Amino acid sequence: MIVLRYPPKVLTGDYLRSGAGLVVGLGVLSAVPPSLPILIIFGGIALLFGIFGIRTLHRHKLEVVLDEGEIACRGLTTRVLPWAALELVKLRYFGTRRGKRSVLGGSFMELTLKGAGVTLKFESSLEDFEKLAEVSARASNRKGLELDPATASNLIELGVDGAATDGAGCDSPPNVL
Repeated sequence: MIVLRYPPKVLTGDYLRSGAGLVVGLGVLSAVPPSLPILIIFGGIALLFGIFGIRTLHRHKLEVVLDEGEIACRGLTTRVLPWAALELVKLRYFGTRRGKRSVLGGSFMELTLKGAGVTLKFESSLEDFEKLAEVSARASNRKGLELDPATASNLIELGVDGAATDGAGCDSPPNVL
C-alpha cells in the first residue's frame, strides 16, 4: 500500500493567493458604499477566491491510497475506484510557456481516472506522481484499455512505459545502428 499527498510547500502559494483574493474582495465590499456593480464584481471575486481556498484545503487534507485492488482518495470526502472497474486513463500536459516542459515554468500534468461512476483527477504536484501514473498505466494495460496518443506521449515524458504490463518495458530488441 502506498499513500500519496500534496506537499504543504506546494499548497502554501495557493493558500496565499486565496487569502489575498479574499482580502481584496471583502476589503472593497466593506470599504465602499454598497452598489449592485460593486457587489457583483467584488462579491464575485471574494466568492471565487473562497472556493479556491476550499479546493486548496481539500487538496491539503487529501490522502491517495494505492494498493493492488484499488485507488482510494480520502479527504473531505472518500472516493474509491477499483482497478478492475477502470474505464479511462488520461494524462494531459498544461503549460504556460509554449514548448517548455519545466516544473519551474508553471506547467503541470493532470491525470484523470474514470470507472464505476467515479472520476478522480490528480495534478503533478502530488508527491510521487510518476508512481501513480505508472500504476494507472499498468492497470489500464491489464484491462486492455487503449491509451490515446497524447496520454501515451505524456507517460513517456514522465519515464513511464505506457505499453508495459509488468513494469519491465518492451520485449522488443533495442534499435542498433
